[in-house]
Parts: sequence; C-alpha cells; structure tokens
Amino acid sequence: MKTVPTFLGDEEVVESNERSPIDNRQAARLFKATGDLLQILGESRFVVMAYQNAARTIDSLEEDINAVAEAGGLQDLPRIGKAIAEKIETLLATGSLPIHDEAASQVPEGVAAMLQVPDVGPKTVQRLWRELDITSIDMLKDAAQEGKLRALKGFGAKTEQRILKSIDLLNRRSDDRTPIGASRPLAETLAKALEEDEEEGVFERIEIVGSLRRWRETTGEIRLLATSEFPERALQKFSQLPHVTDTTESKPSAVTVSLRNGPQATLTLVEEEDWGTSLCVATGSNSHLDGMRAQAEERGWQFGEFGFASVHGRDGAGNGTPPPQETADERLCFDSEEALYKFLGMKWVPPELREGSNEVAAAMGDALPELISAGAIAGELHGHTTWSDGKSPVADMAEAARGKGYRYWAVTDHSVGLGVTQGVDAAALAEQRKEIDATNAYYSDRGVDFRLLQGTEVEVLGDGTLGLSDEVLASLDIVVASIHSGLRQDSQRITERCLRAVENPFVDIIGHPTGRLLGRRPPSEIDLEQVFLACAATGTAVEINANPERLDLSAEHARMAADLGCAIVINCDAHSIGQLDLLPYGIHTARRAWLRAQDVLNARPLDEMLAMLKRNRSGRSIK
Repeated sequence: MKTVPTFLGDEEVVESNERSPIDNRQAARLFKATGDLLQILGESRFVVMAYQNAARTIDSLEEDINAVAEAGGLQDLPRIGKAIAEKIETLLATGSLPIHDEAASQVPEGVAAMLQVPDVGPKTVQRLWRELDITSIDMLKDAAQEGKLRALKGFGAKTEQRILKSIDLLNRRSDDRTPIGASRPLAETLAKALEEDEEEGVFERIEIVGSLRRWRETTGEIRLLATSEFPERALQKFSQLPHVTDTTESKPSAVTVSLRNGPQATLTLVEEEDWGTSLCVATGSNSHLDGMRAQAEERGWQFGEFGFASVHGRDGAGNGTPPPQETADERLCFDSEEALYKFLGMKWVPPELREGSNEVAAAMGDALPELISAGAIAGELHGHTTWSDGKSPVADMAEAARGKGYRYWAVTDHSVGLGVTQGVDAAALAEQRKEIDATNAYYSDRGVDFRLLQGTEVEVLGDGTLGLSDEVLASLDIVVASIHSGLRQDSQRITERCLRAVENPFVDIIGHPTGRLLGRRPPSEIDLEQVFLACAATGTAVEINANPERLDLSAEHARMAADLGCAIVINCDAHSIGQLDLLPYGIHTARRAWLRAQDVLNARPLDEMLAMLKRNRSGRSIK
C-alpha cells in the first residue's frame, strides 16, 4: 500500500491506493486474451477453448465474480472446471494471471498488437508470424500492399484489400477515446463513490459532464463537475478513490488522475452561484457553445466559462455606448442551466442535442422535440433465452421484463444458419411455442397485464436467403432479420443481401443493421440510405440496438432513418437478465437522433404496436 501523509488542519490523512477488485468485464477480457495468446502459440484447441469458454461465462455472469468465488461457486458455473476455477481465484486474489503473463512473454508485442486489427484473429496472426515472419501492424500493411500475403494458402487479393481497410480503420480510430460502455459505468462509479463518502457534506453537487453527459459513443476522458465548501478535502478524496493509480495534475480547483482501468479522469470544483453556467460550458459541445455565444453577443454580452460579461452596457440590450472600464467587467452568473438558457431567450436544450445541429435555432423558436424517455418503452421486440445462446429460460426473462414495467417482451432466439451459436429450427420453435403459451396462460389466469411474443432473430445468409422458411416465419408473432457473418462483403453485395430480407413480407425488423462492434469491429459497407428507403416503402422497422458494444443504429443513422420515414425500435438484444439494464444506452442514442416516443414502434401499447408491424398492416391480428 502506498502511503502519502497529508494534512488537513490538525488531522493526518493517509492516502490509500490499494488495488481495486477485478470485475467481471476485466476478468473476462483477461481470459479471452489468454486464449488468444495460447492460440497464437499453437496450444491445443481444448486448452484454448477452456479459456475462451471461461471468458464467455464470466462476461455473461449476472453476479459479481468475486462474490461467486467467495461462496465457493466457481465450479458450479457452466464450462468452468477445477483448473480454470483455480486460475480465476488466483486472478481475483492477486490481480494477475500467471499463464497470461507467461504467454505474453513468448509472443512479441507487435504480434499480439495485430489482434487489434478488425477481422484478424489469433489463427491468422499465428500464420502471419510463423509463415511470413510478420511481427507488427506496419509490416502487415506493407506485406498486404506489396501482395505478399498471397503466399499464404487461402489468401488472395480480396483478403489483402480487406486487411488494408481494417488497418486503415484501426489507424483512424482515436487511440485516446474509450467506448461509452466502458467509460460511462466507470464515471458513474466514481461519482457514486464521492456521493456516498462517509464524510457527509464534503460534496454538495456532483455531475458527469463533457461528452459523457451528451452520451456520445466514445469519450476522451471522464470529467466530473462538483461544488464543495471544503475544496482541499474534496479533491483529495477524489485522488484517493480505489480506481485511481496516480495524480497527473493538481490545481486549487481541479485534479486529474489516471485510472486503473479506463481513461484519465478530472474533477473540477466550481462555486454554487456559477453551477448553471459551469455545467453548461463543461457539457459542451464547442459547436453548441459557439451558437450560444452568438446569441449572447446579439444581446450585448460575452458568454464564457464564468458567466456573462457586459460589453455594451448594463442593460444587456446591446444598444448602449460602451461602458466605462470599471463597469465593463459586470458579470451575470446562473445557478441553473434553465435560467441561463432563459436569459438568452432559449428553451433548455437536452444535453444529447448539444452537438451544433440546429438545436440553438430550434431552442430560440420553441421548436425542440419532446424527446423519448426510458419510461415510454412499453416492451422489447428482440431478446434471447436458453433456447439459443441466452443465459436464462423463458419464464425468468419474462419476469425480468415485467419487472422493468414492460407490458410485452419478444422471445427472438437465433435461427439455424448462424454457425457460431445454437439455433432454433422449426421443430424447436414448435416446442418453444408451447412454453410461451403456457407462460402467457399463467399471467392471464392471474390477471397480469403482460404478454410474451414468439419470434426469431433469423439469420440473413450469404445470398440474402433466410435461415428459416417463409412458412415457419409466417407462424411467428414477429421476425427480426440480422446479418452476423460475411460483414466484409463489398457494399453492393451486402446491401442487396439486406434488401432481399427487407422485401420478405414476414421480416418485421432489421436488427443491428451495420453489424459494428464499437472499438472492435467496423461497420459493414452497407448502403443504409437504400436500406432505409426500402424499409420505409415496405413498412419494415429498423433497430437501435442498445447494447453499448453495438449502439447500432448510431444516432446519425437513426435520425436519417426517421427522416426517411422508417419506424424505429429500441431493443437491448438481451442475452441475460442483467442486459435488460442496457436500455438507457439505446434511449440516449435515440434522443441524440431527435426521436420522440411516437417515432418508436415499441413505445406503443401492445395492440397498437402489433397492428403497425409489417405483417399486420392488413388488419390481421395475432391470435
């Protein structure tokens, strides 16, 4: 334990930066990385699979892995044997995994770095290293440009071009930006730790600001804004949080720290009277603030970090002569954002809209939309159970959805045709229907206003055909069609493939349309404008997938879809009970797209939603 004595008055405080516990996500990533390294080293597939399976099990675990270990329940988890359980215990106890460290010492750093290239997996990396002696991303790029990868069996010109595109995408990513799925929970953890500090009264207000308050997909750093009557204590408490490794910058009103697992974080303290102004400025974006400054200048004020300074006289009308020097520093400050916007003649602008996209003019003209909220969602239309790759049975997922206040939830397990997971065929769907009917009967008998729908997430195959026949699809309540494989097809081919699914009369929703995984896999080259036009013409809805690893559609694409007349659905694509908690990511993406509740299909009551599904537009209802 690192101890640094500091003094506040007569009280000595010992700083403690003890190692924070390993969480589920960190453990899962380490076991996956270990499996990747072992595969590169040529370890047997059974050993590799043991680590890959452990990673999947930990990642999908509802409980804290530390609590499971303390209760002696590791070996009760699926795909976790005695040897892997012991390694998990070692990781949780020490913070390290020796087999990972040993494997990492045998694989050159540049070789392991090639795993960052989208669509380049451990087997490919092993061949590039062993057969062509490629030991870095730069060498891989040079070899692809020079046509040298064709020396490998199964590699051709298209493979080289695909790898070059992936490297270009990797290089264009901002290395210092973190996906919101990692940074937002961490920011919330930091804020909560300060709010619940044992020494009450140190913090009066704490707010997450910057791009995270605007719910952007990635963030450069975590930023918190706070007020406190005890600034030294407040800043010190922040720098001593368990997630902090060291302090990188310290000022009288702000401190910046490095975090054990995440981007750097800054806490800034402001005066209570300046809260509204500081909150607005700290939230941004720069484009939004530029629009506000323009409005302020028209009224004879300069708008900055610390409020409004008069430039044309005390009345703020902009019509007076320049004031004497002693009055030029007159300042107006606001303790709320609402008061600040009102001063400028504007409606308060929700943080998600503050991106410089006409929101200032809309706020001046009282034309801002009433954005959708999480409470508007009546149910979800895309979710999984143990019938495919979900972690909980139908009844448990139904109860969890009902606990969220939903009135309906759709069981849409993967169809056959998706090779990486267990899929349901016609016979399995018939058996599943019996279970769903029995669950619905249970609720009906008890007067519970909740209904399960039966559907499928049908795989769009390489040629655009679907993984289930039209006859089977017609028997279901709802069909989500998704592309999971062949995502690197050229634009024309993958677009035509998706359009074929859109034109199928039994496909109601296109799931996660671009197939991207933030920070891990780029979006496909699908022509979304063509797809959206076809969806609008056929009545096919498009999905905002709320899983923060996807956020697909993005806010920009969701706004395009809505503008072109598409119905939108927001789904968690939940594979476990815990993933139902991901809805806010989808809601805030929709808000960033300027969407209202009436723009979202599953914000409607059950009967109304069913009537608006593509298959039911003729008036036929599901019995």
